[in-house]
Amino acid sequence: MRVAVTLEQCWHRVPGGTARAALDTVTAVAERGDVDQIGVSARHRAAPDQSWQPSIAVRALPLPRVALYDSWQRLRRPRVERATGPVDLVHATGHVASASRAPWVATVHDLHFVHEPAHFTARGASVANRFLALVRDEAALVLCPSEATRTDCAAAGIDADRLRVIPWGTSQRAVPPSEAARVRATYALERPFVLFAGTVEPRKNLPRLLEAFARLEGIDAELVLVGPEGWADLPESSARRLGFVPRADLDALYAAATVVCYPSLREGFGLPVLEAMAQGAAVVTSAGTSTAEVAGDAALLVDPLDVDAIAEALRITLSDPDRRHALRSSALARAATFTWSRTAELTVQAYRDAVASVC
Repeated sequence: MRVAVTLEQCWHRVPGGTARAALDTVTAVAERGDVDQIGVSARHRAAPDQSWQPSIAVRALPLPRVALYDSWQRLRRPRVERATGPVDLVHATGHVASASRAPWVATVHDLHFVHEPAHFTARGASVANRFLALVRDEAALVLCPSEATRTDCAAAGIDADRLRVIPWGTSQRAVPPSEAARVRATYALERPFVLFAGTVEPRKNLPRLLEAFARLEGIDAELVLVGPEGWADLPESSARRLGFVPRADLDALYAAATVVCYPSLREGFGLPVLEAMAQGAAVVTSAGTSTAEVAGDAALLVDPLDVDAIAEALRITLSDPDRRHALRSSALARAATFTWSRTAELTVQAYRDAVASVC
């Protein structure tokens, strides 16, 4: 089977978790050896940043990104075959519906743009809504990283029999204590700290996290924020902002953190929670969301709209070493059940089913 995979998000200013999940899925599928994958992108003068370079060959269509996105979604041209040659299937891995003569499957990461359109630019919301309409009308199958996203897609009118839940995975291994010590020294982290990792955007709920942390009187700890600047303004606070850090440093920071807090309002999956758990972190995250699906009973779950609840969960984990130890042990065991090989297996089965459905 020859499958074209859209990977244009690797060139976005903030590729984010959706690009990371697409790249890791592509790599895991390639390791199986039973699918021939070819990447597709817009026209670019250079390769993406080293951190976001695909493990498969990528062919470029002749249009720059904005023109390609508009042409794909409005004119249904140019077809990906113009760059790739004949393919059996196309996998649209970002929130843009690629055009092809072949059947296509779409990964719908989340429908946050439906629930909170104010968190997006007018153009961003328009592109995402057009994508949803095309998915509903054309996609052979729709791949969802969580039950939360599957439920949202069904509510948006996508037939239930076209929806497949394919959770993401992690291949990260717990870093040794020496690595945790190294990042503490590198970033001058001398005190216990609460870590948040993710793009600074409205859905991440950072203002409530900042307010909750400010209520922790009498606890010797600092709040550390890691991740790209994104597109949300934050209030003044004493939190330390490290910005984007290398992958190895991020894993070591998860391991070194006293607590990892990820109180996002809505996620398609929530890779930071899984990646933190893979490092044995004590995690606080949001109840009633996809991150709760990932965490199971291996984290403290809180109402992300309740600042007092977030503060109390932080207080418990920062002040109770026994509770932290129990969470760390549970986190490692839970994370081990999420593998990219399983993601690849389910993805390839979806490819086969999609091709068979149109034959």
